[in-house]
Amino acid sequence: MTPREDRRRIALSWTALFVGTTAWFGSQQYGSNLAFAGCPSYSPLAALLIGLLALALAALGGFLSWRVWRGGEIEASRPFIALIGILTSALLAVAIILQTAAGLIIPRCFA
Repeated sequence: MTPREDRRRIALSWTALFVGTTAWFGSQQYGSNLAFAGCPSYSPLAALLIGLLALALAALGGFLSWRVWRGGEIEASRPFIALIGILTSALLAVAIILQTAAGLIIPRCFA
């Protein structure tokens, strides 16, 4: 394995942790900002689109880490980090789904 390929596999193994966490954070911040700060112009469709985008990003990060985990060597730490990233991405996907559902269920301008 060349050093360049090794760096690429290390970056891909950490992808799900960074992308999934960023997607969840963005979904939570933008979704709640739209619901509370932009109350008169809030649309449940916007919450749904933000949630779907965040879910797609978390799934993409999990998929990229899954590729590293599936083809990893037993002695290397990359497959373990990739597995942690996959599991974290799945957990954050559940959080994104629940936040999106709350954005659709809770009435507009709830205070």
